[in-house]
Amino acid sequence: MKTKITILALILCVVSASTAFARGGYSNHRGGYNHGYYRGGHHNDGLGIAVGVVGGLLLGSALVSAATPPRTVVYGSSYTTYQPEVVVQQPRVCVEERKVTGEWQINQYDGRQVWVSFPYPMPQRVQVPCY
Repeated sequence: MKTKITILALILCVVSASTAFARGGYSNHRGGYNHGYYRGGHHNDGLGIAVGVVGGLLLGSALVSAATPPRTVVYGSSYTTYQPEVVVQQPRVCVEERKVTGEWQINQYDGRQVWVSFPYPMPQRVQVPCY
């Protein structure tokens, strides 16, 4: 079927091109310079242009349909298998608020750890194991 359509489109293009040339689109140009105007009767190539455009569209569609590979039919299971769902639980973080009177800090001059006392007890959040 595709080859018949392709052959029909080629014949249509050849016929439309031959009719456009037979009408003599440039037949009034007799060897001299044409000076940009048309000498003679009517210059009507509307039908030839329309037939050429339609023939070109038919030829293009026939070539595209002939170039596409045929559809393949795959026989097999009709259901889709999915990977098992993985549930990731976020780690629990338990904190406790404690009152502290100081903390260990690193001395900025020599890198030693020193205990720094606070003037009054401060609440501080401390991470503890969750039970």
